[in-house]
Amino acid sequence: MAKGKGFELIPQPVPPRRLSSSSFYRQIVNEFVKGSAKSVLVSGTDRKPATLVQSLRKVLETDGVTGVNIVQRSGNVYMTKG
Repeated sequence: MAKGKGFELIPQPVPPRRLSSSSFYRQIVNEFVKGSAKSVLVSGTDRKPATLVQSLRKVLETDGVTGVNIVQRSGNVYMTKG
């Protein structure tokens, strides 16, 4: 395409779908709910703490999970039952 138009169209196939991020967060919530721990630190993700908190809370709300709280302290994200 002509670059004088301010854009360029490049023929390229669409990449395959990835695992949706909502199922990633849902997996975290489900594992915690099934476990016996009253409080856990969520670690090992590449997500920013604020994103993690917001996304986990959204899963709780969407799935109607009660009795679980998401807390952020000093850059760490915790899940608690109670």
